[in-house]
Amino acid sequence: MLWRISTDSRKLPADIHHSGNGEHIVPASLPIDLDKGLLNRSFYELEEAFEGQQGLADLVGSLTEKTASFRRLLLEDKRPLTEAQMAHLVEQMFTARRKIWPVIEEQGAARVGEMMRDLLEGHGDLTQRMTRFEEALPATGKTKRVIRDMGAEVLHFSDPERYPLMTRWVWDQGTTSGAVREFIRGGDYLTAFPFGESPEMFEGLRQWMREALLELGVYRDVPYMVDIILAYQYSQYVRAMAEGFLRSDFGGQTDFTEQIRKLLGVEVHRRMGGSRIKRDAIH
Repeated sequence: MLWRISTDSRKLPADIHHSGNGEHIVPASLPIDLDKGLLNRSFYELEEAFEGQQGLADLVGSLTEKTASFRRLLLEDKRPLTEAQMAHLVEQMFTARRKIWPVIEEQGAARVGEMMRDLLEGHGDLTQRMTRFEEALPATGKTKRVIRDMGAEVLHFSDPERYPLMTRWVWDQGTTSGAVREFIRGGDYLTAFPFGESPEMFEGLRQWMREALLELGVYRDVPYMVDIILAYQYSQYVRAMAEGFLRSDFGGQTDFTEQIRKLLGVEVHRRMGGSRIKRDAIH
C-alpha cells in the first residue's frame, strides 16, 4: 500500500502540520454539509481509473515535480525570472496559460516574477498579498479573472501543505460552480451556495477532505490527493455537460484521467509538440 493504513489506526498524516514562515490559515466551518460518501466513491473510482495506487503514485510524482520547479524558481533562486523560466511556470497553470501571456509580455517576466515572490513572501497577511497581486497586473474581462488562478497556483504549488488550491475550478462564487458543488448530495436542486472565496473557506474544504481521507487510511501525500480528488470531481462535472464552452476548454477530450492531469497542469502530451501557452490571447 502506498498511502493507506488500517482505518483502526489514528496516526495523523505526516504532512498535516505547517512549517516555514509560520503563516497558518484557520479553516472555516463550511456553510453546507458535504457528503463523505461521495468523496469515498471518488477515491475508489480514481484507484480503478488509474489502475491501482501505483498509477496515482505516478500522478503524485508529477505534482511533486511541479512543486519542485515552483519552489526552485520562486523561492530558492532569487535572481529575476527570465521569459523562459516564466513560460515554464505558466505552462503548468491550466486556466492561466490560455489568457495571461500577453499581460506577462507587457509587464515583463522579471516584474511578474517579483509580484509572485511578493505574493509568497511579501509584507501583510495572505488576503492583503492576494489583493495586491491581483491589482498589480493590469487586465480586464476574462484575463482579469485568470489572475486569481495564477496567484492560486503560485501559492499552492510553492507550498502545498500551507496553502489550499484556490482556483476557480475548485470554487467560483460568482458562477456558483466548481468541484465543491460535486460533494453536495442533491446539489442540483439547491439555489444558494454561500461558500464565498476566502482562504479560510478553501482550507475548511481541505480540512474536511483530509479527515475523510484519514478515515480511508490515506496518510501520505495528502495535499496532492486532495488536489486529485478535486480535479476528478470537476472532470465529472465537465463530462456531465452535454455540450458547451466547458467541454471546449478541454479540446473535446473524453479521457477524464487526462482531464485531471490537464486541470492540475501536468498532462503528458502537447498538441503538435509545441508550447501549451496561448500567446495570442485577448485582454
